[in-house]
Amino acid sequence: MEQDKWLYHNTLKWKGEKKADLRFIESKQEIEVATPPEFGGHENIISPEDLFVSSANVCYMTTLLGTLKNMGVELISYESRAEGILETVDKMKIFTKIIIRPKIKAKETEEKIRMILNHAEKRCLVANSMKTQVIIEPEIETA
Repeated sequence: MEQDKWLYHNTLKWKGEKKADLRFIESKQEIEVATPPEFGGHENIISPEDLFVSSANVCYMTTLLGTLKNMGVELISYESRAEGILETVDKMKIFTKIIIRPKIKAKETEEKIRMILNHAEKRCLVANSMKTQVIIEPEIETA
């Protein structure tokens, strides 16, 4: 029987001002997080906004990697850049879209790679959980 519920845990410990340490319990990794400078926070510290955009970027990559493996496609290289667009809508700040720009090189036809990219886009659980529009703009190289 397949499991249909998983839990992910983290803790925050406030450090003063608008900063805290975010600890991921399972991996025991910790990062400093803070309010971004544009909202009266701190420079050069990861913000919730950074984490929001990066979670879509990482999820898309991991979903794509699993799909490529399942399809027997050899990946040569992958990198991506994600851009979250934060706007004021109805007097509230929201991310209106996240654009992920993957650069992928694989041993396969461009047509098959595009099909796999589309499949991964539909299956990315983080993007599917967001009300923000997530757009994939790939750059493909075949080998």
